[in-house]
This record gives sequence, structure tokens and C-alpha cells, in this order.
Amino acid sequence: MSDYTHLTSVERDRIAELRAEGLGPTAIGRDIGRCKSTISRELRRNARESGVYRPAYADGSYLYRRQRPARLETDAALRRYVLERLSEGWTPEQIAGRLRRGIDRLAPISFETIYAWIYSKARKAEKLWKYLPRRRATRRPMRGRISKDRISDKVHISERSDAANSRSEAGHWESDLVICKHARPVLVLHERKTRITFMARLSGKGAAETVSAIMAVFKRLSPEMRRSATFDNGTEFARHSLLRGMLSETTYFCDAYASWQKGGIENANGRIRRWLPRGIDLDDISDEDIQEIAMTINTTPRKCLGFKSPVEAFLKELGKSVSLRFYPTVALHS
Repeated sequence: MSDYTHLTSVERDRIAELRAEGLGPTAIGRDIGRCKSTISRELRRNARESGVYRPAYADGSYLYRRQRPARLETDAALRRYVLERLSEGWTPEQIAGRLRRGIDRLAPISFETIYAWIYSKARKAEKLWKYLPRRRATRRPMRGRISKDRISDKVHISERSDAANSRSEAGHWESDLVICKHARPVLVLHERKTRITFMARLSGKGAAETVSAIMAVFKRLSPEMRRSATFDNGTEFARHSLLRGMLSETTYFCDAYASWQKGGIENANGRIRRWLPRGIDLDDISDEDIQEIAMTINTTPRKCLGFKSPVEAFLKELGKSVSLRFYPTVALHS
């Protein structure tokens, strides 16, 4: 049995540092105790399209590839059944309907999954679309279907628990990106009950990097403090299923253009805009500055918390009684 272990987030951070210093795979491998082929493969597979290696993006790319493949790729009996029925002139709807009845003793599958499999890149050479009634090489969107929505496996916010909606239970988060000049976003995570807000700078709006940054925060929290996360329909949250698979966290999505459905994060973003207006260039703002903004927000008393600060409310949920005290240090001058 092989003793090989996958690269860790800490190792990827070190690879990025050494790569930025101009070191090659051999020197990097020697530094972190890995063979040069492992480093070469990591740089080849997980770098951005521009060739720049970012550890957060690399983590997301690796986790995304670990997701389970489509059922029709792993279930040979089901795949053979679908192919046979297609060759007999059945439509995906008819195949899915038959499978739902359980007569043929195979796992049920939706007709959308069959269509997606037929038109997938992996099946492109087989031209399975020729078995369909209209024999189109590319699929046209269904009437009434929102073709721009590329996020799969979404659960609507209406199914979010009463405890999350009423803010009676901690561990329910809302997430969004704050966009400034040059489109370099800041990831914002806001907990609904305690109002604590976490911020992290991203180098782009890619789904892999976004979900990696979210997971980096949630991995540090106890399970009871990461019960659910609510997003809007931006494609930067397309890999939300990793949160469910790796952290057992439920994910919800709002209606399109319904920002009021995640009012907590919208309120938090409004506060952040005091320091990060839309026209500001984030290249001029350091990571330390961003964390100082978050700390200022989290230590400011809130009326909705009985004039406790979010950090005090958050620590109380963890069983820690903490009271912040503020002392005058600087006199304000008009």
C-alpha cells in the first residue's frame, strides 16, 4: 500500500512562498520534504490560468476534483440501461419516469441528469444526442428556464430552519463579496445571531478560491458554530457543495435580486463600505488593514445585542464570558 499523502494547506502556502522567490520544483520539494514530481504536478494542475500559483485557489481546485463523479459514470448497470433505452428511442423523461417506479430495480435518476450526461464533454465523441427525438448537437434551454444559472444542487432559502430565520440559534452564516476598484473582492462571512463578521481578501472571483477561503474560516470553528451558510446566486459560490461534503454544512440560496433575504450580510456590507467604498483600490489596502476593519466592526457595541459587541456575543455562545473594556487613548479634534 502506498504511503503517499496529499499536499496540505500549510504545504501549499509554503509552495507559494518559495515559488514567489523564484525557486523551482526541485528546490521547493527539498524544502518541504516532497519529491520534485509532486511539486511539478501541483504547479501544473492547480495554478491559475495565468500561471500564478495561489494556495487558496489550489486548495479549491484540489477539493473540487475530489467530488464524486456523476452516477452514470460510476454505476455500470444504470449506464447500460440508459444507453439501451436511448437506442430504443426512449426520451430521458421516459427513462427517468420508468426508473422512479422501481420496476427495473435500478437507482432512480432525474431526466436532467441524463441530459447533462449526454451533452457532457466526456461523452461528446459518442454523439449520444443522435438518439434524442430532435437530434440536436447542442442543448437548447427549456422554456421558462433561467439559462444563466450555473449553480447546481441549490436549496432555496425558504427551507432554512426557523432557528436560523429567527436568529435563536448560533452557527448560521451569510456570505457575500465586497467588490472594489479593479474587481479584487473581499469575502465577508456574517453570523446571524451574534453578528460577528469575518473578512478575507481574494485575488479573484473564482469559485475554487472563494470556497477555499470560506472553508479556511469554517474549519477553525466547532461544528455547532457552522450549521448553515446562505448565499446569493453569484457563480463565485458555485462550489458550495464542498461545504456540505467536507464540513457537513447546509447551504441555502436566495432568490435572484432579493438581497433583503440575507439582510444580515447586507447590513454588514453597508458598515464595511465606510472603510472600503466602491472606488477604492484594494491594492492600496493591506491584509492587516482589512483585519483591523473586521476587528473594529466586531468590537463595536450593537443595540440588537443589548449593547454587547459581536465578539462578546460570539464568545458567549462558546461558553466564554468576556467583557471588553475601552480606555481613552486619543483625543479627537474637530
